[in-house]
Amino acid sequence: MSANTREMLAATGFPTAQAERYLSLEEQGRRDDCLRLLRRRRCELVDALHEAQRPIDVIDWAICDLERGVLGCGRG
Repeated sequence: MSANTREMLAATGFPTAQAERYLSLEEQGRRDDCLRLLRRRRCELVDALHEAQRPIDVIDWAICDLERGVLGCGRG
């Protein structure tokens, strides 16, 4: 186990319990299980990214609509 591994786990936001599990698996040489945990965390991060993207998409549509005059902002 290296300091780089701990840094990587921290940088990717691994919860403490999962990070400890990963380190234990790494020490045991269980590469496939380590890969499984990394892939699961990646999926979690991608899901979170997609969730964060949704409100941005809505704002982009609103900006577009305002620019095209579809929304009535400022009209009275």
